[in-house]
Amino acid sequence: MTRIAELASESDAPIKRQHLISQVLLAQFATPIRHTAGLHVRPYDLRNPQRVPKARTPRGVGWIEDFVPYASASIEQVWKQVEQHLPEAFASVAAGTALDEPETVALLQDAIALHWVRSQHYRDLHKVIFRAFYEERLRRFLDEDQVLLQQAVWERTGLIVTGREGLALHAERVLQPMADAYESGALFRVRIEAAFAKARSLLANHAVQILRPRQGEFLIGDNPALTVRRDGPRLSYNMAIGDAHSVVLPIGPGYVLSTGPQPEYLQASPAEVDELNTLQICAARRYVYTRPNSNLRSFITRRSREHRLPNE
Repeated sequence: MTRIAELASESDAPIKRQHLISQVLLAQFATPIRHTAGLHVRPYDLRNPQRVPKARTPRGVGWIEDFVPYASASIEQVWKQVEQHLPEAFASVAAGTALDEPETVALLQDAIALHWVRSQHYRDLHKVIFRAFYEERLRRFLDEDQVLLQQAVWERTGLIVTGREGLALHAERVLQPMADAYESGALFRVRIEAAFAKARSLLANHAVQILRPRQGEFLIGDNPALTVRRDGPRLSYNMAIGDAHSVVLPIGPGYVLSTGPQPEYLQASPAEVDELNTLQICAARRYVYTRPNSNLRSFITRRSREHRLPNE
């Protein structure tokens, strides 16, 4: 609540369109197309796989309006501290020198952390955790912490409340500031900032591996940084970082970042490329992106039908 109070005085204009995939990252998938100025990517709507996708600029895709609705200008500055240095880091990846440069490795780790936290998956997790916490805190006030609640009510109002309905009413009043912070998005704002710092700290302890396809190419989804775990033949994703075997993030048609036991460039077999691309499709909320002239359209259509998304 202290951090929320600090942010309440923010006077900078809010940022409405907030990119969940950094424009500089999407630009790694962008190429020129005929008769059109600038670089473009091709978005695929997984809820409408039969629709012919129209190429778009990186600026025009990968964003959500009011993703962080509270103090958005300052959180965009937090993301910018990483994003502004990514072009040089991606150039080092392409040159084959990234893993020899500690500052570049740190930037790549931060890029993974940023896209893991700044995601619809994390926002949904925040909602689930808050609701569970609120219900548990309310229950405790009415059960084992009832005496504490009665004391707080007496200090505030001079009343001694014993009935369960009356206690429930006052418990909700005690919790109202936190509920208001949740509804306004202020709580999400401070939690996403803290989660980013925590993810950076966790990933700093992992080596970075860079996967290159032996053949084919990688695509990127709108939920691109994925924690993954392999238990026998089963590959699962979107668990906590501490429970994952690795965290993966595509950074171009020719590269995927992955945390691993030691820093190295690795070749991904065609089967592994398909597996990583399938993960992006399965984890996506609605869109995946490729370079405009990619031959992945039939693959995306087939996989999207196998992993059909709900029409929300």
